[in-house]
Amino acid sequence: MIRIELDQNGIKTNKEIDFATLKTAADILKELKINEETALLFFKGNPIPFDEKIEGIGIENIQDNDFRILKVIFDE
Repeated sequence: MIRIELDQNGIKTNKEIDFATLKTAADILKELKINEETALLFFKGNPIPFDEKIEGIGIENIQDNDFRILKVIFDE
């Protein structure tokens, strides 16, 4: 398990996911049931494309809160 920081309109929470099963960065959003159209994904403070392969990053290089999700919630 690894912790991901989720920032929803300034409210930050940590979510834990099983990282061993993920293939791409977008799988993080799928695991947390977050729509890609309303989120930005960051790795160590830098934006990361959703199609970035986890194996390209190297799972051994990933630590808790290296990934951060910025989610925008629109009021209707």
